[in-house]
Amino acid sequence: MVLENGFIPESKKGIVMSKLCGALATDGTIYKQEKLWNGYKATSYYFELTDEWEDSVKLVQKWVKSLIGKDGSITPNTNSFRYRIGSKLLLEQFHSLGFPYGKKASIVSIPKQILSLPREYRLAFVGAAIIFDGTVKLDGTIEFSSISKKLRDQIVSILREEKIHVWEFEKQFTKWSKNMKYGFSSRSFDFFINLLEGPKKNKLKVIRYGKKLSFQDLLKLFPQQEHSKLPFLKIILDQIKDGSTIYFRKLKQSIEEKYNISFHRNTLSVYLNLLTKSRIIKRISNGLYKIE
Repeated sequence: MVLENGFIPESKKGIVMSKLCGALATDGTIYKQEKLWNGYKATSYYFELTDEWEDSVKLVQKWVKSLIGKDGSITPNTNSFRYRIGSKLLLEQFHSLGFPYGKKASIVSIPKQILSLPREYRLAFVGAAIIFDGTVKLDGTIEFSSISKKLRDQIVSILREEKIHVWEFEKQFTKWSKNMKYGFSSRSFDFFINLLEGPKKNKLKVIRYGKKLSFQDLLKLFPQQEHSKLPFLKIILDQIKDGSTIYFRKLKQSIEEKYNISFHRNTLSVYLNLLTKSRIIKRISNGLYKIE
């Protein structure tokens, strides 16, 4: 058993359980189904998690297997991947920590048991929460948002204990919704590179430090839902031929004329910055680029 009387013992498995709690608090759901079978009532227990990054979902699969020795299944959907496993033991552990069955996004918070444990357990929860409800922007900014204000406030408090500077924000969930999103952003790159795992860690490392990548490797830095933006990167590369150079202003004008589109210069700057960090293109001088 990972849990003893509802508490996570101080162990390596306790760290893994803290990560799973962070994943459950953001993108996961636990539920039980009761059915009559040959006159007997049968109860099934399931843990599900959906995310746009397949490799992030595989992290959860790995964490679960290290605790209970079972893999569960991963199913691709249109713009995401779903992980699902049936385990009464695992669900009872989640439930004993205060996670309700069914939808819980607006009421979820960090379990008191995890908050009472040493910092590495709290940070394990925070790292997993950011993996599943966070974003690494193209300028390297880390952003997290949730419809649970309490969860956001708890995570911010833990980060500030680590002397991490964060900016809090609140905004409407959608233009037509009265529900609010509560979030924060931070540019403490090195801290989050050490905290995160999986594709978001890799994306942040490329943006922060740079690494030579092929275009296909670059695509792997983006989840499936962002693939609609990626043709723009290909358009840029099509305009910067091998060995040739092109000025920023001329590049923007060429793309707008050839593809009959209009976009803000900052959009082009962000993508050029990512391509430069990845060492796919090279910045020769102010506003002048070529493919390496």
